[in-house]
This record gives sequence, structure tokens and C-alpha cells, in this order.
Amino acid sequence: MSMPMSEAQREIMWNIARNADGKLGGGIQPVIMYILFFIMLAVFGYGLWLRIQSWRKGKPANERLGDWGMRLVLLVKEILFQRKVLSEKFPGIFHSFIFYSFIVLTITTAVVAMDYDLGTSFFKGWIYLTLSLGADLGGAFVLIGILIALYRRYIIKPSFVPQVLGDTWALILIAIIIITGFMAEGLRIAVKGDEWYWISPVGWIFSMFFAGIGSEGGVVAHRIIWWVHTLFAFFWMATLPYTKFFHILALPTNIFFSKLEARGHLKRDDLEAMMEDPNFDEDNFNVGIGKTSDLSWKQRLDNDACIKCGRCEQNCPAVMSKTSLNPRLLIAKIKELLESDEAKIKAAGLDKAKSAGAEAAVEYSAIIENAFDPEFVQHCRTCMACVEACPAMIHHVDTIMALRQNEVVIQGRLNNEGARALKSMESLGNPFGPPDDRVAFVEELGAKVVAAGEEVDVLYWIGCLSTYDPTKHKIIKDICWLLDKAGINWGVLGEEEVCCGDPARVMGQEYTFQTGAKMQIEALNARKFKTLLVSCPHCFNTLAHEYPQFGGKYNVMHHSVFLRGLLHEGKLSPKKNVKGKFVYHDPCYLGRYQGVFDEPRDLLKSVPGINLAEMASHRNKSLCCGGGGGHFWIDIKAEERINNIRVRQAQDAGADFILTACPFCTQMIDDSLKILNLDENMKVMDIASVLAESMKD
Repeated sequence: MSMPMSEAQREIMWNIARNADGKLGGGIQPVIMYILFFIMLAVFGYGLWLRIQSWRKGKPANERLGDWGMRLVLLVKEILFQRKVLSEKFPGIFHSFIFYSFIVLTITTAVVAMDYDLGTSFFKGWIYLTLSLGADLGGAFVLIGILIALYRRYIIKPSFVPQVLGDTWALILIAIIIITGFMAEGLRIAVKGDEWYWISPVGWIFSMFFAGIGSEGGVVAHRIIWWVHTLFAFFWMATLPYTKFFHILALPTNIFFSKLEARGHLKRDDLEAMMEDPNFDEDNFNVGIGKTSDLSWKQRLDNDACIKCGRCEQNCPAVMSKTSLNPRLLIAKIKELLESDEAKIKAAGLDKAKSAGAEAAVEYSAIIENAFDPEFVQHCRTCMACVEACPAMIHHVDTIMALRQNEVVIQGRLNNEGARALKSMESLGNPFGPPDDRVAFVEELGAKVVAAGEEVDVLYWIGCLSTYDPTKHKIIKDICWLLDKAGINWGVLGEEEVCCGDPARVMGQEYTFQTGAKMQIEALNARKFKTLLVSCPHCFNTLAHEYPQFGGKYNVMHHSVFLRGLLHEGKLSPKKNVKGKFVYHDPCYLGRYQGVFDEPRDLLKSVPGINLAEMASHRNKSLCCGGGGGHFWIDIKAEERINNIRVRQAQDAGADFILTACPFCTQMIDDSLKILNLDENMKVMDIASVLAESMKD
């Protein structure tokens, strides 16, 4: 008589805790299993302790323990829903096969363990049927995922996935665990029979290979296979903290402690306050990261969380242009150098020394001199493509910026072109030209200059590049015309507007940045305004996310967002059709930095007749123009120019006009159109000019 589904179950630990006939008498086997289990826990625990101790040796990071609710939401979004993992479909799908299957297998194992060890009775009825089917299918999906991973690694062979034999063996080890599990299940079904074999379809298929095996031989074979399965599983769990698979723990931990501030917000100390402190130690003064000993605990955790998936490398424009920079190698080589230094300390016995400063007896390695050449970090455009792509939420750009700060402020190394731009900032207040040129342009605009103590609704921050480059004057004039057309009460700073400091910030000259920022904050705080309107995303990032650290907190808004708001309020109404095919280039500092993707497109779609297409790389995967990270001034030679790659994408999309919302992007794209002899066929425009042309008679 068939057992009802509500009572369905199977004997736990058949042939291990009991004899094949069902009688107690498993003998020493359960005892051995428990001994091995606790040995596994000890080895695992010791490895985990070593990892945590290594993290704790790092310097303090920004406060990472607040906002637990937001951190938990982020953890669920990224781990449970695999948001970033699935952003790349092919590797994301096979990783999800393995990940979600492991969740089911872990739950099933936990329920079985509770029933056996604690005497509960969960593993029966519908729970038994559901978990048995889920575990069987989960095991099959793990094997499918592993096969796809091996196919990708050894058949497709993407250049950004390193061929590491240890990673392959790790996948093979998991496959062995799953296959031996299915073999043990198949032997149980073949020898003992199972009324519910159909809810273990893969195990049932495996049982066919053992059809006809005698009871005695089947029992022996089952015990052997069960122990092989168990030993491999215990070995895998014990070695987790010592292998790549430690990312199973390190990656979620890294996500939980990830940066919640704006992407453009850099960790910094007030250098002026430091040097004025009576206890200032000039001999030990340091800025940024110079040696492995300067790494924070979070950067050490980044090293362990990295899974070498190569997504950062795949999306990095500096890699596309064949420079020496590689964000994957940034993490890998820093980790390798740090481990080498800590091995020296351990070999010298200083890791156990109790005396203060004992580890100082071993010299920590300079990262630039030992892991990279000086040009390596200078190639970074700070575009955040690597950060956007990373499933472990590693912040490569922050580490690169800290390395640059040390290179410039402490080591005194900077490209000559960059040094000239910084010298101009220090002497003229901007990297372009004399202040008189700014005054002349403001007079040409006829804009109201807001004096100290005066008030306007909108204070318009024009920005240095747009002020000093005549080819950008039309953009500013169009924006001013639109502000007047909408009846906005606005004004400018005039000669008191100097460079916001972004060039010094991204090149690593922290002292110049902080000095200029404090002076500019003083000028801004002397005026009253509701909105600080900007046209340059680089200025936006600095004013919105860097100035608050020095007392400058403002409602900063980019013109794409502000003008779109005026359209929605009915204060602006485009009328004339525009002709041609348009593509919109997402500036890195507006898109990936600020999350502004929809507003520019909404603005453009309000223009009658516009034919707006997308390039191959767009929105959060937009390709950098190549001008970020100080490269507007620094021209380090590469095999391919990033702006040329971007313009070819526009050409492939059949564009007549490339639209953007950043003066730096405008310049870089315009340069490329001329280099590629495409300036007769394609033009670059700011979105504000498109809107203005649709409204002018």
C-alpha cells in the first residue's frame, strides 16, 4: 500500500548510522564522521581567524558600521538577487546556477542534520518531497554551471579571465562532491529501493548504472562512495579560507561594508589642520597610500573579496586603449605584495612580538616601486567603469586616487603636463588662463554678478573650461538664454569663481585642492541661493560631494536635471523639429557618478521630431571620453585613443550628432571627430543647445 505524500520520508543516514537491514549498528562510522566534522570546523575557523587578523592590521577606513538597514538591503539586493552578477548575462547565468543551487543544498543538508543530530522531524511529508526534488535538481544545475564555466574558461577563453589551474581544480572538486553524492543516492535506491524515487530524478538515473548489483556488494559500494563524498565535502569546507572560494564569505562581507557615500566622495584628512596641530609629526607625515602598511582594513578585505572575474578589466577604457593600467591586476598585485610582506614578518617572528613597533623592523614595500611602475596609476580616467562592473563592489578608483595622492604629495612625482596645469591653478586660480578673461566673458554674457550678501534663486557656476574655451561659449549662452526664457532669478559669481579644484583632486595634489576648495567655499557661503546650478559634471561632483567635508553644503544641480524640471513645469516649451539622427553620450561623472541617466534623455525626447538612438555602450555601461582623471591635460601615449573608440561607436550607430552634457566630453569627442576626419559628417552638441535651438525663432 502506497504511503500518502503527507507522510513521505526516507531513512536518514541509511547504511551509515544503521546496518543495511535497518537495525542499529553503524558502529564507529558516525563517531568518525563527528570527529572529522569538528576537525574540519577547527581548520576552517583557524583560517577564518587568520583572514580577520590580517584585515585588522589595516588602517582605519571611513565609518562602515552605520546604516545597518541600508547595508542589509544592499546585501539582499546584491547577494540574494545577484543584481550585479546577472548584469553580464552569460557568466551571470552559470554563476547563478551554482549559487542558487548551493542555497537549496545547504538548506536541505541543514534540515537533515537537525533531524539526525537534534531529533527533530522536519524531513518528511511535503518538506521532504520539496527539498529532495530541489536538492536533486540543484545538484544537476551545479554540474551544468561548472561545465559552462569550464567551457568559457578553456574554449571561449576571454582575455580578461586568467587561466589559473587552482581555480579549475576548485571547480573539479565541487563536481566530485556533487557526482559522488548522486552516486551514493543511486546506490541507496538500487539496493534499498525507494517509493519516492521520482522526486530524486538524477539519483534515480544514477541508480540505473547499479542495476543488478547484489545487496552485499551494493552496501559496501554505498559506504565507500558515501565516505568519499563526505571526505571531499569536509575537505572543501575546511579549506575555504585558504582558497579562491573564500569569496563565498569575503564577498558578502565586502558588500555589507561597501561605500555608501557618493562615488565621488574621497576619504581625506584636513591637511591644514593636521599641520597646525601642536603634535604634528613631520617625519611621519603621510598622505594617501605609499606602502602596503598604508592599506586600510577595507582595502585588505577588497583583496580577499576579488574573484578575478575580469569584469573590471573587460569594461576599463584604459585597458581597451592598451595602456599598462588594469584594475584586476591592481587588486591582484597589491594582494601579492601584501602577502609577501606579511610572510617576511611571520618568518622573522615579528607577528608574535609584543613590543611596540616590532613589525617596523621589517620594511613594508612601496606599492608603486614594487607592484607597478609610476605610469600604471596615471592611466586611470576615474570613470568608475570598473566599480560599476565589480560584483564584489570593490572601489578600485578610491585606491588609485590614494596612490596618486602619495605619488604627488609625498613622492613628488607627476607628469610634466599635469604639473603645468597644477602650477597654473596655484598661480591663476584655474588651469586655463588669466582671471581677466573670465571677467570679460561674464561681461559678454551680461549676467548678473552676485556680490557677497546678495541673494538669488539660482547661482550659476559656469566652470573653467566653458569660460576659457570660446568653442564652449555657445553652450553657456544657450543655458543663460533658457534661464531667462523660464523667468529664473539667477546670477553668477563673476571673478570670485575660480576652479572648483577637480583637476588637482584627480591628479593627486591634495594640498592644492583643499586650499582652493576652502577659499571657494568662503566665497559661496557669503551668498544666498537655493540652487547651485552647474554645467560640468566634474564640478558637480566636487561641489556636491567633496565640499561638504570643508563646510560647503549646497543643493547642487546639473543643467540636464534643472532644464528637464523646467520642461515638466511648463516653463520651457520646445516647438521646432530637429533634423538628423542623434545619439546621447553619458558623461561618466554625470551617469555612473551621480546616477543621472533618464533626465537628459527625457529632455531630448521633449524636442519635436528628434530621432534618438543608443550607442553600443550607454547608460551605466557608457564608454568614457578619455578626458577624466586629469587626462584632459595629461596625454600619456597609448595604442588607441579612448575618444576615438567612443566616436566609432557613434559612427556604428549611424549618428549625425553626438550629444552630451559635459564640456570635457564635448572637447574630447570634437577632437576625435577631427582626428578621424569625421567632422564633416558628425557634430557634437550639448543637450542644452538642442533644446534652445528647438525654442528659438
